[in-house]
Amino acid sequence: MKVLYFDLEHGSQTLGGPEMLKTLFGHHMLAPSTWDAFQNILKSLYTHKETIITKKIGPIEVKEESIKITPNPGVDIDAFVIDTFSELSKKFQRSLVNKKTGTMKLQDWGVLKHKLDGSLDYISRIPGIVVCNCHGKLQTMDDGNNKIIPYIDGSTKEDIAKWFDFVFYTTTELSLNGEPKYFWHTGRTEKYDHAKDRTQLLPIKIPQDYQLPIKAAKERGFEGCKILIIGSPGSGKTYALQTLVTATKKKLAPVDPKDLVSNVVETNNQVTQTTNGVNV
Repeated sequence: MKVLYFDLEHGSQTLGGPEMLKTLFGHHMLAPSTWDAFQNILKSLYTHKETIITKKIGPIEVKEESIKITPNPGVDIDAFVIDTFSELSKKFQRSLVNKKTGTMKLQDWGVLKHKLDGSLDYISRIPGIVVCNCHGKLQTMDDGNNKIIPYIDGSTKEDIAKWFDFVFYTTTELSLNGEPKYFWHTGRTEKYDHAKDRTQLLPIKIPQDYQLPIKAAKERGFEGCKILIIGSPGSGKTYALQTLVTATKKKLAPVDPKDLVSNVVETNNQVTQTTNGVNV
């Protein structure tokens, strides 16, 4: 598998130097310094095509406009990674800030929402596997409860999950010997407001291993999969990227059944599931 990795805040050193990354992912790591530089790279790698697809609904033929993002000739990319979308959004936001006052005009918040949503729409159409890492921050609600939200200024953080098939939150636990172990929380709770698994095949807590959602997406017949990871710095977001290309033998972490959003039973590698409300 060949991975195109955008390192927007120098987190790649978690995985090694430039040559080690080239060996691991099959492509050089890219680190655009501005929003426009990132957009120009996308234009050089992909083509935006508007097409009309004819579908039959009973005896009626319906013409449907469709937008496809296709790799340019010679571009071989299986997985597309942005690390992090939080920093990418800030790169555009900085272009809107008045250099003298350090503030944005009211109408610029609408511009920010439009640009970020347009970028997410484009990225979500890229074929294959798409991964966006995003920082999270704790927000206290009016009722006193806490929830973790994507660290993105403006209103895009309220509905960012709609662009993705999987939205996972990073969690860290200490083993008995004091070694940290890293997991993803996959099901929606009041604290993990955006979490979701459109396949409905994954337990609520899994190891940080991309082979698990990729396999689930294949079982459901998805054409690729789009994954958003939300978490604080140091919670495994970048380190887990190596599992895109390195198959692991990790087993799913044992989970208390009362914590599950769905009851999953595995028998001879076949999964049966009863769902009690899934954020899809």
